[in-house]
Amino acid sequence: MNGKRGWSMFGKKWVWMALEDLTVAAAVRAWTTRNRGLQVTPVGMYSGRLPEELNRGLEPRDDALHPYESRLYWEWWYFDAQFEDGHRCVLELQYPNLLNPLARQCCMLFNVYTPDGRQLNNIVPFPASEWRASRETCDVAIGENTIRGYYTEYRVNFRHGNLACDLVFTNLLPGWTRGTGEVMFGRPEKKRVFGWVVAQPRARVEGTLTVDGETRSVSGLGYHDHNWGNAFLPLYVSHWIWGRLFHERLTMIFADVHTSRRCGEVRIPVLFLALDDRIVLESSRVDFRVRDYRRDARGYQVYPAEVEFSFSERDVSGKFHLRVKEEMEAVLTLADRLPAPALKLFGKAVAGPAYYRFLSDYRGSVRVGGERLEPAGETHWEYMILSLRCGQVPGPGVTLPL
Repeated sequence: MNGKRGWSMFGKKWVWMALEDLTVAAAVRAWTTRNRGLQVTPVGMYSGRLPEELNRGLEPRDDALHPYESRLYWEWWYFDAQFEDGHRCVLELQYPNLLNPLARQCCMLFNVYTPDGRQLNNIVPFPASEWRASRETCDVAIGENTIRGYYTEYRVNFRHGNLACDLVFTNLLPGWTRGTGEVMFGRPEKKRVFGWVVAQPRARVEGTLTVDGETRSVSGLGYHDHNWGNAFLPLYVSHWIWGRLFHERLTMIFADVHTSRRCGEVRIPVLFLALDDRIVLESSRVDFRVRDYRRDARGYQVYPAEVEFSFSERDVSGKFHLRVKEEMEAVLTLADRLPAPALKLFGKAVAGPAYYRFLSDYRGSVRVGGERLEPAGETHWEYMILSLRCGQVPGPGVTLPL
């Protein structure tokens, strides 16, 4: 209630009302300063390391449990593989079930893509009591579904319905993380974090894959990373692009994370590059450009069909272009919890969270010292929307000075 209205309603009490208003206004300004201008600190991420240090690898506990005393704590271990016979799979254990965070559940993701174009996408909830994970090394289980290992070998054993896998992922590159692996939002005394470790940037994968009850021996290339945090990410992160590509001699991981408006719409770009069996670059000096936004197959959200990025640091530089060929996966995060009319209304007024995995053609050029490569081929990348409204094309964001 403002001072003028206080005067008209309460006469001589207007002074007290005005003082109260000033106190409330001061509190609102203080809250706004704390919560709408939150500090974003990529911990250690902007001190690029030389190849000698980059290739030292990780400690076992880097890929272990990272528990936080918070109701918003979450964590997942992710693997994917592409096999020589044309099958692909995506494997993940997560706590809690991020599609239903209010339930006391954990979750297994077991997706298989067959050479004839079938997509077997499974998100399987389990009671939280079936979750087990070590704080010392990567040893994670939901019921009988397990992930165990450390450099150089991880074993993944999943089963669901007529699908099963028993796969061994063997490192072809050292594990890697950017700085400490965490981005911190807010103040150190009440920090919110988003963590990321890439335990296997590139791995040889061998074992068995069972589809429709038929078991086959498979071999190919794979990848494993690990994320965790103690924040409700839509409050801090708007959206991100993440992807990677394997060429004959080249391994690349790229990401462009945009924070929310309350965190200043800051961009956190990251690039990892390895040549043969050696990491040659980690960099935040990456210029991403996206264009040709289009509606998804359901007409719910929009995504960029073209992504370009370039980088240059020390004696390493490159430029890449990706164009979407196919929507491999589309998950509308709120679709199972809201009826269609409410989902549409909420998406336009507040946010339309969604996850997309695309199959794309790519072409690029890379220079490492005096050597030049011009890779081209097919890869996949993801677009994660957390707090953009339906149809919203994001702005360019703010790049932190390096």
